[in-house]
Order: sequence, then C-alpha cells, then structure tokens
Amino acid sequence: MKPFYWILTFEALTLLSLSALALVLGPVYLAVTFRHFWSYLSLLLIIPGFWLIRFSILTLKAYIWKNRHLDRYSLYEDEIRYLHYEQVEKEEGTVRLDEVDRVYIAYYVAQYHYAYKKTKWFQSQSVFHLLPMLYVRYRRDAQERILKVPFYEWPDLKKWLKHFKRRGSIEIWATDLLLEQKTEAEQLSALREPLDTAPFDIERKGFKKRLDNLLYGLGRKRSERERAEQDFAAGSTGGAKTMRAGSGTPQPQRQFYRGGAGGTTIRENGSGQGARQESLRKPRMSTVVIFALLFASLYVLTGFVVDGRVSPDNMWLCIGCFLAAGAAYFVMADRLTFWHAVRFTLTAFIGWVLIGAVMPLTDTGAGEEFYSTAIGATILLPLTVWLPFGMVWWIRRQFGLNEGEEVTL
Repeated sequence: MKPFYWILTFEALTLLSLSALALVLGPVYLAVTFRHFWSYLSLLLIIPGFWLIRFSILTLKAYIWKNRHLDRYSLYEDEIRYLHYEQVEKEEGTVRLDEVDRVYIAYYVAQYHYAYKKTKWFQSQSVFHLLPMLYVRYRRDAQERILKVPFYEWPDLKKWLKHFKRRGSIEIWATDLLLEQKTEAEQLSALREPLDTAPFDIERKGFKKRLDNLLYGLGRKRSERERAEQDFAAGSTGGAKTMRAGSGTPQPQRQFYRGGAGGTTIRENGSGQGARQESLRKPRMSTVVIFALLFASLYVLTGFVVDGRVSPDNMWLCIGCFLAAGAAYFVMADRLTFWHAVRFTLTAFIGWVLIGAVMPLTDTGAGEEFYSTAIGATILLPLTVWLPFGMVWWIRRQFGLNEGEEVTL
C-alpha cells in the first residue's frame, strides 16, 4: 500500500477509535453531570461504542498483518518459486518448468488496487480493476495441478511469457473465465473446456488489443451457445431449465470478461451482474437542500426557545427534525444502503454541533440550555436514525425498489 493510503488508513481508524471512546465515556459523563432522562438514555450508546473500538482494533490488526505477509512469485531459469498466504495459512513451494505444459492468460478482479499504485490528486479511481493473471498448468506425480500467478503490471507478465516462449515446450493460451475465486479442481475443470480457451500468439504487435478481442470473442460465442441451448430447451420441454448431459443438475453460470474498443465490463453469464466500476459523484442538489433545512431548523428552534415559545428541555422537537430529514434523505437515495444511515448521522451530528457553537443565541440563558438539549438529541441519533431508515427500506421493498441492495436490518 502506498504511504499516502497507509497514513489515511491510520488516521481514519484513529478517528474512529476516538469517536468510539467518546461513545463509551460521553454517556457516563452526561449521566453523572445532568441526571436527566435523556442523559440516562444515552447510556445505551456504550454498547455500540465498545463494538466500534473492537472493530477498529481488529481492522487495523488485519491491515498490518496483510501488509507484512505479501504473496511472492519469482521466475528463475528452470523453476517458479512462490509464497502464498490464504487467510493465515502459508503455502510455499516451487514448480519446475519442465513440469509445465501450458499457461493461460486471464484476468482477475482486484479490489482497491488504486491504493497500491501512483495516482494524481483529485483523480477519480475505480473501486475494481481488471488485472492480468497467469494460470500455470503443470503435472506432478501423475496429477495435474494449477498455480495462479497474479500480476499488477503488463510488462511483468510479458517478461514471463517471453521466457516460457523461449523454452518451446510450454504452450500459451488465453481464457476469458474469471477463476481466481474458484478451487483448484474447478479451475482445472474449466480450463479443460475447449470452447472456453484459445491459443494466443505473444509475438505479434498489439498484445493488449488482440488479447481483449480474443476474450471478447470467447464470451460472445458462449453467450450465443447458451442462448441457443435455452431456446432449444424452452421449445422441447416447455421452458425447463437447461441441464448438463447426464448430471441431472442445472448448468452453472460462468463468469467471463468482455473487452474491446468499447471499454471493459465484467459480466456473469450475460446477466450484467458482477463487479462494476464506480466513480466519485458530486452531492445531489436534494441532499444539499435536505441538510440545509436541517441545519436551519436548529437556528429557528433556538429562536423559538429564546422567545419563550418552546421549552428548552423539549428534545422531541430535535428528534422530530432528525427523523423528518432522515426520512427525506433515505427516500431520495438511488440505492439505499447501510452507509446512507452512517453518512446522514455523521453529517447531521457535525453540522448541528458546529452551527450551534457559532450561534450567538446559544451563548447564555435559554439558548445555551436548549443547545445542550440539541446535543443530547444528536448523541441519540445513532439509535434513532434506524427508525426512518427501516421504514423507508420496508416501503421501498414493497414497491420492489430494493432489488440488488445489500442492507441488513
């Protein structure tokens, strides 16, 4: 990981740990100092506070372990040496090149790859990247094996392929199947399919473009075959599912890569699902309006308190403002997820605290007392926000708007 992202990761986890510590110690201080109903109710925040402390420590520990246990693949004149970590298990060994009969060029999906390469300031980065992968097929003790070798840079891949080419006994093929998450047995079975692989010449010009066109052709032909099989099955059995010959089970979907001049996407059996490239977007105008009204409501309510129209201890007005703003924010979301609730909570908390601190009305008297009440409402926001979130999510689900959303209630 690049130093910038390491520093950013440590800062984010440190800030999260301090916020979690505040959730644990803050309610205790409020309960001892104010001895009010809302201060005792805030003690419920101690539980998520401890959970966040545990989460931040375990996450930081996992990042440190991963950075200290990196996979290594080295190519020598007559062998490949590798060191691979699967969770906490270590796998180390060598593959002699005289055992290798074929290698397959493919792609794999690398998540958060932008943290491992140089990027410019304010440059939009995709969450997922397609990077090259080599599947080295070799035979040892009368048994076929597969060694997968991931690459970050294309020049490194080409050096390996040129070395294999010079030996003369190693065939170079390509496949559009995404197999990095499959078991070794599943990888061998998939690579044996003659229609899913094709030989590839590395010596001709236009390496990347020719490879993308080849993989695109493999995926398109597979899609056509599966569509023809589905049409045949629908015509002969009245729409029954296509079965593998003699297996009695539905034919599993396969992932493939689609490339070419029109860009790159990842598809799963032509369904359009799979990893998607996402770019950073500017905040929507509806979001700006909702938070502007929410922040303005604090000024209006404080003015009512100073004029004597509202009691300084009326926390329910503050909670009602949060519930209304939260419901409007969740309704306007294109794709409602857990992070919408987290984002709303953090923005509302920071906004109310800062705006209340700079308002002259909250310096003394009833305005200051109401500001303390408003702070209590913001402290309870991590609990109360789930009421509008759950209601909006349930309504969207009834209208079929939650398809593809990953929300756990």
